[in-house]
Amino acid sequence: MNKHAGKIISKTEAGELFGDVLVKKEIESEFLRTLCDKSVENMMFKIVDSEVIILGDNRKVIYPPEKVISEAAVFSRYSKSLVIELLEKGGSDKTYIEERKEVLTISNDLYVLEYSTPCPPYCFD
Repeated sequence: MNKHAGKIISKTEAGELFGDVLVKKEIESEFLRTLCDKSVENMMFKIVDSEVIILGDNRKVIYPPEKVISEAAVFSRYSKSLVIELLEKGGSDKTYIEERKEVLTISNDLYVLEYSTPCPPYCFD
């Protein structure tokens, strides 16, 4: 398996490859950066009932901390290093977790993170 889960592409390329954003949830970039500190390797994202849920390594719930998730719930897994790189490249105060027709993307300014791996079944590198 690829060492990194995910790939950063341009917002234009993401639109061409994955279509329009259907659901878009805003998160403060600085807050997302602090959430990254709670995981070593992986960050996993899902939008459930209009709420962003974020997991770290071993599918540990990072946000919201009181959330309980099903073991069968499939999350989009990205390498933590790529989430941080997206925040640095984009440089915007706002980051968006986005649902498109068949994928979940994360965007910051002109950059988009996609090519996640589904967890389960691919929860680890």
